[in-house]
Amino acid sequence: MKKLTGCKTSGFARASAMSAVLVGIAATAAPALAQGKDANQVSDAKSDANAIVVTAQKRVQDVQDVPISMAVVSGEKLTDMGVKDFTELDRYVPNFSVQTTPGNNAFYIRGIGSTPGDLALDQTVGLFVDGLYGGHARQFQAPFLDVERIEVLRGPQGALVGKNTSAGAINVITAKPTHDLRASLEGSYEFEYNSWRLYGMVSGPISDTVTARIAAQYEDNGGYMANTIQGGMEPGRKSFYGRAQVMIDSGGPANLLIKVEGGNVDLSGNAVESIATAAELKAGTTTPGKPDLNRATSGFPGYVGTDYDNTRTFTMEATANLDIGDHTLTSITGYSHYSYDKRLDSDFGPAPLFGSGFGEYFNQLSQELRLTSPTGGFLDYIVGIYGHINDYDLTQDTVLKFGPFNGTSVRAFTQEDKTVSAYASATAHLTERLRLIGSLRYTWEGKTGGEIRANSGIVPPTYLNTPLSGRISETKWDPSATIQYDVTPDIMIYATYGQGSKAGGFVGGIATNTMADFVLAPEKSETWEGGIKLAALDRRLRMNIALYRSTFSNLQVSSFQVPVDPVTGLPLGPGGFVYGNAGKARSQGVEADASIKLMDGIDLNAAVAYLDGKYLDFKGAVCPYNLTSCTSATFNGAGLPLTRSPKWSGNVGFSADLPLTNSLDFIASGSMTFRSFAYLEETYNPVMAQKAYQKFDLRAGIRTSDKRWELAVVGKNLTNKLTASQAFATPVTGGVSEFIQEPRTIAVQFKFNY
Repeated sequence: MKKLTGCKTSGFARASAMSAVLVGIAATAAPALAQGKDANQVSDAKSDANAIVVTAQKRVQDVQDVPISMAVVSGEKLTDMGVKDFTELDRYVPNFSVQTTPGNNAFYIRGIGSTPGDLALDQTVGLFVDGLYGGHARQFQAPFLDVERIEVLRGPQGALVGKNTSAGAINVITAKPTHDLRASLEGSYEFEYNSWRLYGMVSGPISDTVTARIAAQYEDNGGYMANTIQGGMEPGRKSFYGRAQVMIDSGGPANLLIKVEGGNVDLSGNAVESIATAAELKAGTTTPGKPDLNRATSGFPGYVGTDYDNTRTFTMEATANLDIGDHTLTSITGYSHYSYDKRLDSDFGPAPLFGSGFGEYFNQLSQELRLTSPTGGFLDYIVGIYGHINDYDLTQDTVLKFGPFNGTSVRAFTQEDKTVSAYASATAHLTERLRLIGSLRYTWEGKTGGEIRANSGIVPPTYLNTPLSGRISETKWDPSATIQYDVTPDIMIYATYGQGSKAGGFVGGIATNTMADFVLAPEKSETWEGGIKLAALDRRLRMNIALYRSTFSNLQVSSFQVPVDPVTGLPLGPGGFVYGNAGKARSQGVEADASIKLMDGIDLNAAVAYLDGKYLDFKGAVCPYNLTSCTSATFNGAGLPLTRSPKWSGNVGFSADLPLTNSLDFIASGSMTFRSFAYLEETYNPVMAQKAYQKFDLRAGIRTSDKRWELAVVGKNLTNKLTASQAFATPVTGGVSEFIQEPRTIAVQFKFNY
């Protein structure tokens, strides 16, 4: 990736320093903590076999006792169904979606998320892996490896969980070292697109006080879309990821867990298909849902052949727990790094007209200290402090070669982010059944950002060389209050009020913006939620319902626009992203889920969500496609629905584990996922929308009764429904392009456990 001289910060030096600090902390702490106890021994969850254990509130609890609308997906289910990463997780979690794009992916909960046009912005949906915060999509983009469970928390979680969670949060919890020796070997092969995966894990004791766990995974996925010009299948995917953990624990008052992980994900090609030309759009001859898994792209000679996207990630973390009387002090020290390089033929057509390149380099060092009180008295509480510093470098290239536009543009953006916050949460047990929970987080965040740009050749007159710089200093208070009442020991009702926030940011890596639109205002949210959680039949039956209403102010939004001649309907330029703050948006609806163990070995589950999301005030919104006399400068998008937000989403599934012989079992699981109609971009053109659909997955196989080995066949999207996660006006040529999700796949799986 081409870079501008003088713009790159001392990222390598900073990364080395951060790594040295973390290693030093771990090395210093290890001898003192060698007398530790297993943190997993402390549990507030009910001890019955049917409990679903979560840590959404920084305590170990049964999900039925947590006053939050949330979904929990086990690591076993992810492995069984071949879910590689977040791009496939949304089919199992209603009101959660992932927008896969040619740039970065974006997460949405209840219709709210950070549109991916500005790579420099933090996500509105916070992501946490073993307590480590990740605000950038690429920070934890690696494949799911050795995951214990994933918790998707809907609604603002800023008061207790952390920053930038005004719409919700995702907690990824990885599997930890064990005191007994365990080993696993898993492999799978997908027939249609020649894809395979190999995974291995070893866990067990090294000494009386030290246990360790090592896991690694390699994937080689063939593409599912044919390039009719260059040949071959796209997007090919090769990834390798590994993790090593060491737990120092002697059963005393302290323990220490050290984790190191890293790997790479390399993509070759793209899943973007042009489904309509500008002329077809103007003539009104196209309909949504037109993809045929063929793309005609030639690359851009001298710049890029086949599109590529290569990501490298590395994380170190030290988590220590120390008992101080009846209290527990927890320290989480983390270092996170990623870098990636990407180039693509961004006109997505046969002629070399428009090429784009992206590069990111990111380092973050974070520290959290948390004191947790015992439970069982009138008042229990959690108090903590958190801080991080990160530096971020973004380089974007553009090459143009059509009409009068013949040249290059290079932009280099740098940012440093410092955050300090303090939080507290207290639960008052007013009676044996009635609890009142109050939480509050104070956050200070300071950012400095700057961009330099260089254009050569004849480029559009809107492409600017003007350097940009800015400074942000913000303080925020995120409170929440919950009243929780146990109607019976197995029926709990709750009502919650919470506020959330997301820091302001810079519009980085863009060729056309000025100082007037370089800085985006911070987001704020206000949410009311009420719900009931019911368990019966010794918790073999679970039913949960939540009603919510969230209002967002200054929602950070972006949209891709191609200027079009109002007479001919043909594009006038390459197009670009436009950024701003929507004045006010509202998301409201209902979420419900249920599961039942019908009998030994037979489980049923279902989940559904209804979402009503729209803008209440949006001055300067993009004009809808059918308002030909509209101008964005004077248009207010109040009343328009939130994009990428189907009114209905859900799934219905089952699992079976039944004996065939004394030593062999039959296993099966399946699900039907459904989503209603949703617009995928901001002009609300029905051609650029995803129609309602259903997808069916099924897994069946045999397993030894002692679970030593297992053989299964997995079919995903069995009816071969072709759907899109993103749609946009094709740069330069107009028309419509869509990012197409995976078609039907059939794979065989093998597992061996020791």
